[in-house]
Amino acid sequence: MQNNKNKETLEIYVLGDDFKYYENLKYLPLTSYPSNIQTALIVYSLRGTAKISVHEDVHWIQPDELIILLPGQFVSFSEPSEDFLTVTMVISSSMFGDALSGVPRFSPHFFFYMRSHYYYPQNERDVLRIYNYLGMIKDKVMSTDAYRRELIIHLLRYLYLELFNAYEKESMLVNTRKDTRKEELANKFFSLIMKHFKENKDVAFYADKLCITSKYLTMVIKETSGKSAKDWIVEYIILEIKALLKNTSLNIQEIAIRTNFANQSSLGRFFRKHTGMSLSQYRMSHLD
Repeated sequence: MQNNKNKETLEIYVLGDDFKYYENLKYLPLTSYPSNIQTALIVYSLRGTAKISVHEDVHWIQPDELIILLPGQFVSFSEPSEDFLTVTMVISSSMFGDALSGVPRFSPHFFFYMRSHYYYPQNERDVLRIYNYLGMIKDKVMSTDAYRRELIIHLLRYLYLELFNAYEKESMLVNTRKDTRKEELANKFFSLIMKHFKENKDVAFYADKLCITSKYLTMVIKETSGKSAKDWIVEYIILEIKALLKNTSLNIQEIAIRTNFANQSSLGRFFRKHTGMSLSQYRMSHLD
């Protein structure tokens, strides 16, 4: 896979709109300022370094490191070194959903855990396993097998379950198995937030989509995640505003339009209420 000596040609293999496999990719398909990603990414760094941030956690990718990014995360990518190269898989949100379907153990807590547990340095033994794993996926994408999509989904599920095993070992939250119906409802709520948080800021909208009352939704989200439904909606909006402020080509009026606020002053009041800073203070403090 890796030995093309000095001639590392970018190779791309696709499975419809669902799955892309890049070999020798330098620039990851991410923006240089934090933005809300709609796909899942699995990145294996072959060599070189680059800077990545997930929510507000910043990390320099090293050689032989595995990076796992999930839909709905706020991610930025920048400063790849001259020799930076990766094998990168981009998975559509529907294929990601299929890989996780039938796995009710993927609780909301797992997604919060993955905000700070997205990079995994590989030792020598791990590297061999990773190459075998990537090789199997590449073979399936290139094949004409009738069930190649299903086989790739199983291979992806294997990796996500490995991550979940690590999470469960580390997590203090695993007392007895939780009410999976509530966990499922929470997962649906978080999926809806990722799609609609820019235009819908009210808990009632999400409760209505889930055919339950706002009161019940608030209770379930508080119970499963430790924070209220309103707090999660606010967090996603604030993260988006921060991301847009860091992208200094947008003025405040444009940010207000993008995030569906009536005007600049209502955006400013909302931001100050939840961060204690004005929009301009935040922008100035994040200028390079």
